[in-house]
Amino acid sequence: MNHFKQLFVSFILLILTINTFAQTAENIISKEALKIGDTFVPPSAIQQMRGTGKPLDLQKLAGKVVILDFFDTYCGTCIQSMPKLQKLQDKLKDKVQIISVTWQDKATIDKFFAGNSYLKENKVNLPVIYADVYLKQRFPHQSVPHVVFLYKGKVKAITNYKSVTEENILELYKTELIELPLKDDFGKGDLMGKKMEETESVKYGVWIAGYQNGAPFESLKIKKDSLTNMIKTSFYNASISSAVKFIWAKISPADYVPRPERLVLKVKNLDQYQDVEAKGGVWSREHALSYERLDKISRPDSVQARLVLNDLHSFLGIRSYKVMKKIPCLILQPCPVQPTPKDTLAKGMVYENSAVLAVMTDLGGKFPPVLDRVNSKEKIQIASYETLAEFNAQLAAYGIEAVLGEEEMEVLVIEEIE
Repeated sequence: MNHFKQLFVSFILLILTINTFAQTAENIISKEALKIGDTFVPPSAIQQMRGTGKPLDLQKLAGKVVILDFFDTYCGTCIQSMPKLQKLQDKLKDKVQIISVTWQDKATIDKFFAGNSYLKENKVNLPVIYADVYLKQRFPHQSVPHVVFLYKGKVKAITNYKSVTEENILELYKTELIELPLKDDFGKGDLMGKKMEETESVKYGVWIAGYQNGAPFESLKIKKDSLTNMIKTSFYNASISSAVKFIWAKISPADYVPRPERLVLKVKNLDQYQDVEAKGGVWSREHALSYERLDKISRPDSVQARLVLNDLHSFLGIRSYKVMKKIPCLILQPCPVQPTPKDTLAKGMVYENSAVLAVMTDLGGKFPPVLDRVNSKEKIQIASYETLAEFNAQLAAYGIEAVLGEEEMEVLVIEEIE
C-alpha cells in the first residue's frame, strides 16, 4: 500500500506539473514585456495555420477585441477550454478574433490536431500562430493557458482563461475598458505589505486576506526564511474549499483522487466556497482567499498544517472533518473470467494493479468515484473506451466488472458554524 501511495502522489505531482507549468519560460522577464495600458505593436510576420486559411493581419484587427490564447499540446486545461473559445468566436465573430499561440513547431501542432478526437468532435478550428517567439517576449509567462486581451492597439488585460467570457468580450468592445484579474506568473504574494527583513516590528502573526491581484495561485507552502529564521506558511488566491483540501492533504494524505463528489458543503452560499468557472475572473476578486503565518517555532508539516486549519476555522466560522458517507460510485468487483481478443489488449495501456487502474479511471472523470473491491496485484491492460459496457468487456478478461452503485467512501465536510 505504501508503494501505491508513493506512485499515486508522484503521478498527481506529475499531472499538476504538466497542467500548471506546461510551458517553461525564462526566469528573467524580457525588456520587451508589455503591461496593461501599453501600446501593442504587431509582429511584422507570423507563422500561421488553421482557421479560415486567410492570412492574419493583426494590424487590421484593431476594430475587434483580439484575444491571444497561449497554449501548448501538453496542457490539458488548454485543450478543455478550446471548444468554449470556438463557440465564442463563432457567436461574436464580428466583434472578436481569438487566436491560439504556441512556441511549438508546425509538425507538432499538425500531429496534435490530427490526432485529437475531442477537438475534432467540437469542431475547433481557431487560427494558430506557431513557432512563436515575438508574442511570448511581449507577454512572458511560466504557465498556460495564458490570455491577453487587445483592443484598438492597446493591451487591455493579461489574465487567466476563465476570464474569456461573452460578457467580458462585449464589455470591452462597447466601453473600451475592462478590469480583470492580472495573471503575473512572476508576481509574488505579500500580505504583510513589506518584507520581514525591512522591519523589526513584525515578530509573528497571522494574516488572512482576499484576492491578491498579480500573485499566482499557490497552494500551501511552509518555508524557513534564511535571514530571520522565521517559519513562513502561506497560500494565495485559493477558494475556501481548495484551501481546506490542500491543508488536509498535509495533515492526513489520502490515497484517492479528491473528486468534487467527495466534498460535502454544509453552507449557505456555495459560490463563496468553490471557484465558479462560469463567472470567470469575477469570482476570484470576490471570494479568493490568501493567507500568511509567521512562527518562531519549526514544526512537522502535518502539525503546522493543523494550525493553519485551525486559523481558517476560527476566522471563517467553519469546521472541516472527514467522515464515511454513502455516495454514488463505480465499484470494481470480481466476476468470472471471460477471454478478450488479444489484438484489443495489445493496443491498451498497462496498469500495475487494480488500485492503479482505479486511480487512473477516477482521474478520467467518465464515471463516479471508483471503489476497488478487487485488490488484484495482476497487471491490467485496457484499450480506450467510451462506455461502461466497453470498459467491462475488457475488464472481464481479468475477472473484474465495474458496476454503478452506492457505497460508503471517505468525504471531506466543510460546515458553517451557526
